[in-house]
Amino acid sequence: MRAAVAAGLSVLLATAAAAQPAPPSGSPPTEVPPVAQQCVACHRGRGQGNPAAGFPRIAAQPEYYLAKQLRDYASGRRRHPVMESMARALSEQDITTLATFFSRQEAPATPAPRGPERGRVLAAMGDARRQVQGCANCHGPDGGGQPPAIPYLAGLDARYLASAIDAWKSGARRNDGGGQMLTVARALSAEDIAAVTAHYAGLKPPAPPPSGLVRLVRPRLSGGPAPMASQSAGAAIAGAEQGATSGGATHGRGASGPETRVPPEGGPAPVEAGEPSVVAAPSRPPTVGDPARGRAIVASGRYGCVACHSIPGIRGANGVVGPPLGRMAERGFIAGQLPNRRDVLAAFLLDPPALVPSTGMPDTGLSREEALHIAAYLYTLER
Repeated sequence: MRAAVAAGLSVLLATAAAAQPAPPSGSPPTEVPPVAQQCVACHRGRGQGNPAAGFPRIAAQPEYYLAKQLRDYASGRRRHPVMESMARALSEQDITTLATFFSRQEAPATPAPRGPERGRVLAAMGDARRQVQGCANCHGPDGGGQPPAIPYLAGLDARYLASAIDAWKSGARRNDGGGQMLTVARALSAEDIAAVTAHYAGLKPPAPPPSGLVRLVRPRLSGGPAPMASQSAGAAIAGAEQGATSGGATHGRGASGPETRVPPEGGPAPVEAGEPSVVAAPSRPPTVGDPARGRAIVASGRYGCVACHSIPGIRGANGVVGPPLGRMAERGFIAGQLPNRRDVLAAFLLDPPALVPSTGMPDTGLSREEALHIAAYLYTLER
């Protein structure tokens, strides 16, 4: 089978390479790296995909997400006979090269008619009757994604999106560390899937995200400011996943990561090789929260956690406004952007919009101690 696939790809590659149009003036560099020649037969020269053949558009998807999918194919966590074979032959440098190249391409999408209103409602708000959260909670407004971890859906072919949801629904695809896609997909009817995929197919895809996008956080555990910046993806992602195993779009075990180091008075702490690129404002080190106290705070309903989230073990916590909180420790990112570590989660709970301006989670008025307790509790949750 592999010999037949390789022979067919060789013919297709020669044809595809000869047919690539010249890039428009001012567009991102489109010279295909040698290692990407094996990709263009299916995904085409700039990652614009081939919807008629079922090959998705990968241009402008976050480089972290693309690299993770290739690693999942190589490990068998995501299944596809051709992609698995190709991914296993790639080195880590090859994966980085491919993910970086395709993430920077701004390829046009195939126009699609506007989807039905049911699809828009599911995308924006979900369906409380079926315990389905809105797709926008994770994939962002208008399906634009949440780089670096969560892909965009806007402009992708409806047939490809439907086949992906069907794979989650059947259990054929399971490379989501938090298990959210499996839960959502199984609650959707065939009519719902058709409606929501048509909705996203009719939206304009986003521009490529900034290269090497990784969020830097200054946790507000001491009441200080919390600006964001970006830096090289390699060092920051390596730090965010220190000791983690690959798991899903939000993946890797984050609870065991080291706590935020406190810089010396008058300046930031140096970031050593392999350490998470998260720096705290000058203050005393944050204390470790108490999971039991955190559970009591959440269960009290005082801050509205149970109204928006599904929380294992909490009676009445069946909300679908925000994502389910089970298996929080297995996710590599918080809100698709922040390294999943206990101190960072506490800082996010303390003031979500300060760290992720696009989040729908409000500042609920938690105290510093309450945020630490709740963060400690969330890392104890199972599915």
